[in-house]
Amino acid sequence: MAASPVGLSVASASPAPASPGKALPGWRIRWFWRWQAWRLRKAHSHEASHGVALYDSVHALDHLGYVDDFCELHAQLMRESPLLGCDAPAAFSRRLARELHGNCAMALLGAPDGSPVGYAWARSGLVAEAVQHFQQVQALGHLSSADWAELERRASALAGNGFVLALNGIGLAPRYRRGFAPLKLLLKPLIELGLQQGATRALWWAPRGSALHAMSLGFGAQKLLESPRIVCLMLADTRPLARVFAALPASGIADLLARVAPQRPPARTPPRLSAVPKKGSDEAAA
Repeated sequence: MAASPVGLSVASASPAPASPGKALPGWRIRWFWRWQAWRLRKAHSHEASHGVALYDSVHALDHLGYVDDFCELHAQLMRESPLLGCDAPAAFSRRLARELHGNCAMALLGAPDGSPVGYAWARSGLVAEAVQHFQQVQALGHLSSADWAELERRASALAGNGFVLALNGIGLAPRYRRGFAPLKLLLKPLIELGLQQGATRALWWAPRGSALHAMSLGFGAQKLLESPRIVCLMLADTRPLARVFAALPASGIADLLARVAPQRPPARTPPRLSAVPKKGSDEAAA
């Protein structure tokens, strides 16, 4: 998806998976979401997309004066990312111009004052087009030509000549990383966009070992390529998630995700330090 950090605190207070410490196989996770979608087939939407606006080009963003604020938020999140390589402002503007055209959309989440605090954008197209755009992301510059060829081969084996929804970026400001509601607001319209355009598969990348990586596996994504820094993933069928996103509130989706997502390692805490008296001071006191 992107290098921008996204929290997974939604699963911290939910029940643990049935097999603690052991990840569920991917086919079981995918069937889990298909079962949930079937169970919710007659349910109606519980939440509206308040605070999220959709744009289909850089010109639309610029017309409303959001380009500078959005680029500033993206740069801030990239500085927090452990990945190497950050787009310069001019390079990032060119990247947006390449990716925000045709069958595309950007979802911007706004704060009460109107400033952007979250974003996600995606395009529907062929696998080759998605890989071509990924190749121009600086944070992915460490991948070799053989890596790119293998990614395209594996993705094409799953998608064939059909369209895929390529998620090119996603990020949230730190204060909006608690709970699943902000992510649902950003992802729901993009998944629906892909289905309207015939893209039932989604392709993205995430920093290896990140919260986004764990969340992707929890939604049933398959790893197509893995490097020491990133993973490229594909979700073979977005229709069950579209049904779940439309029928359940964010808290309900978070509860389901916590049942199948791999458990993340506990947060590291600094060691406790205690003062040890010097040997000479002990003898003086005696």
